[in-house]
Amino acid sequence: MAGPRLVEQLVITTEDKPGMLSDVTEVIAGLKVNIEAICAYGMEGKAIFYIITRDNTNAKKALLSKGWQVKEDEVVVVDLENKPGALNKIAAKLKASGINLLYCYGSTGERDTFPCHFVFKAEDNKAAFAALK
Repeated sequence: MAGPRLVEQLVITTEDKPGMLSDVTEVIAGLKVNIEAICAYGMEGKAIFYIITRDNTNAKKALLSKGWQVKEDEVVVVDLENKPGALNKIAAKLKASGINLLYCYGSTGERDTFPCHFVFKAEDNKAAFAALK
């Protein structure tokens, strides 16, 4: 496991209609900006995207130009080994420290050597960060 990182994710709000994933990712891809993690869902007529990129400044500017709501929000990212139990070790540390998670998402690959990104927002990100150091 690599140490935890506090990072800013983009939170993009658009209308919820077919093709929004394509539209949002097309803007980011057009900038040649890599997406490191993504979570998206629709609720009450809106689509919400949580996206971590390698260049939030340019991505945010381009996404705003489309008329979408975009803000940055601090989350914790932990890079895990892609093997059974890796996430549980992190979850157990958070539990032992009494850290309450508001939400989490992750990414993984097919190979054992591919790092997994575990992304979460806690009630207290700085306490969570400290618990995982």
